[in-house]
Amino acid sequence: MNDLRKASFFAPLDGVIDEAVTVLESESLLLVTTADLSSIIALGFLESALLDRGISYARRILPPNAHIPPDELDLVPKQAEANVLFIDAWDRVETAHPNAMLLTPQPVEVEFSNSSKKRRGRIDVVLQCSVIASALSPNGTRTKRCRPYSGCGQWLMESLDTTMDPIHTLVRDFLRDEGSIQVAPLPEIKDSSVEMIPLASERRLKRLQKLWDEMDASMRAQALSEYSLPLLSSDGLSTARLEELIWKRMRIPNEPTDLATVLYRLMKGWPNDADAAVLHAGTLVDTLLKTGRLPSSTD
Repeated sequence: MNDLRKASFFAPLDGVIDEAVTVLESESLLLVTTADLSSIIALGFLESALLDRGISYARRILPPNAHIPPDELDLVPKQAEANVLFIDAWDRVETAHPNAMLLTPQPVEVEFSNSSKKRRGRIDVVLQCSVIASALSPNGTRTKRCRPYSGCGQWLMESLDTTMDPIHTLVRDFLRDEGSIQVAPLPEIKDSSVEMIPLASERRLKRLQKLWDEMDASMRAQALSEYSLPLLSSDGLSTARLEELIWKRMRIPNEPTDLATVLYRLMKGWPNDADAAVLHAGTLVDTLLKTGRLPSSTD
């Protein structure tokens, strides 16, 4: 794996990464987060690295963020003899505990190589935990298996619903260039979901997939543009996210399902009941630790 920490936009987070690694290496450790998908993927990265290193820890999963009253901010358990690392994907928790560390989305500025204009973005907790895990256990088997999911938190954030997310773009290309993921257009994904695209026709997609192998590059571009044109008027879906869903689906090599489809199905099957969500979240992170993969279906 390449060192994602060396990416220019990670420079402001050096202190956060070093502090997190120190906390994770402590003798008594408690990991805490809420039963939300992005939080659980982030937790999976940290637990993978801890298992690779043989470091003991405890885990506590709280109810989903939506079930926690807005005015309830001090969610960090009081553990007098343990260091607590709280993954706060929603940036809502407050704590004064000296032995507690919060991981929250971090604002940064990024600059693309072909432009001098700086763009603002936020590095989500999944991406931070991916880098922290790699710093803690750079050659760990479990840590490496989780690597393709590094950009999933950025995908789940709302930033792509309004404009291009520069962090998502840079991380997607980084993971593609190192071979952790492939980036492919929609027709090349055998098991893909178009339910997340309002007005998208599954029947037209299947017809396009049958003809895809017989088309050259220009024919494919034309056919996919014609498929996409009616979708531009979809309510509730930004052009930036639509472009990713049509032209740049991320998938793990040799997997029939793309990551956007996996995340969509997991979100769709997430329990509404708080207690059920906590149990479901625990099962999901256990599956990630055992197999290195998020399930592509909740059936």
